[in-house]
Amino acid sequence: MFVHDFLRDAAQRRPEAVAVIHGEVRRSYGALDARTNALARALLREGVRPGDRVGLLFANSPEYVAGYYAILKAGAIVVAVNAAADSRTIVEQLRDCEAVALVAGGTFGPLLGAALSGLPAIRLIVSPGGAGPAGPHGARVLSLETLAEGESEEAPDVLPPRPGRAAIVYTSGSTGKPRGAVLRHEAIVANTRSIVSYLELTEGDRVLVVLPFHYVYGKSLLNTHVAAGGAVIIENRFLYPQVALDTLEREGATGLSGVPSTFAILLNRTNLAARALPALRYVTQAGGPMAPDLTRRLVEALPGKRVFVMYGATEASARLSYLPPEDLMRKLGSVGRAIPGVTLEVLRDDGSVAAPGEVGEVVARGDNIMEGYWNDPEETARVLDAKGYHTGDLGSFDDEGFLWLAGRAREQIKSGAHRIHPKEIEEAILEHPAVHEAAVIGVPDETLGESIRAFIVLRAGAREDEEDVLAHCRSRLPAYKVPKSVAFRDELPKGPTGKILKRDLH
Repeated sequence: MFVHDFLRDAAQRRPEAVAVIHGEVRRSYGALDARTNALARALLREGVRPGDRVGLLFANSPEYVAGYYAILKAGAIVVAVNAAADSRTIVEQLRDCEAVALVAGGTFGPLLGAALSGLPAIRLIVSPGGAGPAGPHGARVLSLETLAEGESEEAPDVLPPRPGRAAIVYTSGSTGKPRGAVLRHEAIVANTRSIVSYLELTEGDRVLVVLPFHYVYGKSLLNTHVAAGGAVIIENRFLYPQVALDTLEREGATGLSGVPSTFAILLNRTNLAARALPALRYVTQAGGPMAPDLTRRLVEALPGKRVFVMYGATEASARLSYLPPEDLMRKLGSVGRAIPGVTLEVLRDDGSVAAPGEVGEVVARGDNIMEGYWNDPEETARVLDAKGYHTGDLGSFDDEGFLWLAGRAREQIKSGAHRIHPKEIEEAILEHPAVHEAAVIGVPDETLGESIRAFIVLRAGAREDEEDVLAHCRSRLPAYKVPKSVAFRDELPKGPTGKILKRDLH
């Protein structure tokens, strides 16, 4: 089965059902399936071949969804690039994967401009508006609106060449240069089916999407709800979180998904707890560990709703583990157990299996694991071996088999004789009633090698008081884990998915 078969099957079951909602725009499954078939045929007509890489540069929109499934139906590989990235980053990624075509929307044409001259492999540019003069290196420039005019709406009879690659997803680069994780159809399909199973998604579900589709978590929201025959509600105005909640309420969303900063904003800067939200059935959180205090507050703000804490990676097509809602409060801080079809182990440095309670590296196996990094065999060999995918995350299992993360191996602070994981300190700081967000890093120290520095964003109206924060930490942490310094910031640097970029803290 291929990823786009989820769309075909949903269209055959319920062609009139709504698949995508964006403001006043509604797209039914039947219309979306027909549109993507015609677009796929047009791409093939214009020279795109199965196995080619095709860039997709759109903000979340019905057009993004159509472009995504059309590229897959043409047997090509989707390279969805971050619409918020600068033109240099976009060009670097398209050059790295040797994209032969670019499907772009909005204002991205002028943004790229002359930068496309650095992409000699690009033969076709499809964007809104009329067809224009030849692009750089003679690339054809065609109109998205008219590209598929006159094309059959029957599915094209093509298959992706072996090994069945579906997407190249560039990592956020929070710990280094972004790399393109190659995800096969079988990996995305396996992960999608597993998520649909444990979330118990049905045709009646509709999820509010505030995460970008180019991000693997956002991509999984699209794939899982299409697989279930539900609907995705696109909301790009999370800068105004009350507006996003209005959309969730008005459209009767049954699901809400976010990263930790999503829920920190909703809890600290909206009236989330005062809203009844009768249609809301479940909430999912991934994209980095969420502090137990924030999770507790979310549960209290949404009584009766099922809250799923999850853990995953781009390299795993999205998901590796989840904590069932019924275990949430007794295992607060855990990321649960492996999802169906995945095996998780915690390994020591010598490759042996760690004992319960012993911290080691989390290693995963399953059909959902990536093929490797595009054009980077050395980095692929570093993270993939016979034991599985080495996540770079440190963690331990408890006696019941629940996984507890300790942090990233690369973020470990080496202070004197101690090896300190920032996550524990961040969670302690976030228990302070005045704190909105926190991040902890190690900074050079002549005596200790590294000392601990905490960066803090306060809630609205709170007063900066370093000694109060340090006293709070001393009441909860051993002395060697108490930050040596505190820096208050109006905001913390974040990537497009809301993850804090610790490399930019100094």
